[in-house]
Amino acid sequence: MTRTLLILFLAAGIAGAQESGATDLAARRQSVETLKQHLAMREQRLAEVTAEIRQRGEATDKKIGELVDMLSGIKDSQSSKRRVAEIKAEAIAGLKKMLEVYKRERNTIVQQLRSDGSVPADELKGDMATIDALTERRVGQILELVKSMPGGEDIAKYEQDSSYEANGVYYENSRVSEEWRQNRRDRVQTEKQRKEVQDALKKAIADLEARSNTLRSQLAGGKLSDSEKMIFEQELDHVTKLTDVRRGQLVEVTAPSNTAEMGASKDEADDLKQMLRDARRDIADDFGRTVRLYHALAAERQKIHEVKENLAAREKWLQENDPDTKKSD
Repeated sequence: MTRTLLILFLAAGIAGAQESGATDLAARRQSVETLKQHLAMREQRLAEVTAEIRQRGEATDKKIGELVDMLSGIKDSQSSKRRVAEIKAEAIAGLKKMLEVYKRERNTIVQQLRSDGSVPADELKGDMATIDALTERRVGQILELVKSMPGGEDIAKYEQDSSYEANGVYYENSRVSEEWRQNRRDRVQTEKQRKEVQDALKKAIADLEARSNTLRSQLAGGKLSDSEKMIFEQELDHVTKLTDVRRGQLVEVTAPSNTAEMGASKDEADDLKQMLRDARRDIADDFGRTVRLYHALAAERQKIHEVKENLAAREKWLQENDPDTKKSD
């Protein structure tokens, strides 16, 4: 190879390298702009999901509140027998199922706080606060329903049916009064629901106390990281306060009932039962949709966090390697 050819070859190589470097810089600049657009789209989607969750949550809360208020204001009559009590029991069962979902979702968040730093802790703690508030609202509604069920009264078992006189002796025929029968039905149903709620509260208190002991033991062990220690301390404070709340609710549900004022007829109770079933189906559908949306929100936040990290890394590279970026600084 002649000297001239060698010079031309080297010059071409240098020019090619310079062109490749310029192309690479242009591609990197464009990737930053693309990521910014991607981030804006994801944040817009997050805002849409958040708004839908809020809207659905408020609508569901309103439906539940209206149902509980209505059910708390009525009781069984001799005509409806125990239909209203059974309807209230169905409503309580539905609320308990919601509590199970809240508990599961909260446990997932606690675990994520401990082991996964991919989502900002403040956002997860905000989710926990929302779940805690919803949990207490549902527990309060369960207590309201139980307290609205009649606790039983002192009512004479027999009432006069007829009387007659024979040979100068006055006789009375008596029968078991319908009022006494209804009073017994009320008492049996109320005691059943009250005991179930009392047992649930006692179990919750025992679980919370066990959880408190576990947290104290782990904190005393000295093997936690600073972030884990902070999470455990916050959780211990939550558990301690919640234990006191549950103990107060146990006393509250043991106290005499605030019996509803209005008695429902058989037909009214039957209509109410059908209405409750329709409402429970609607609420279950809405609630399930809200939970799925929350999972979508959690995934969206994860995606946004990853895009932000990627964008920050690329912007840092440009800051250090792109002459144009250095000039603009």
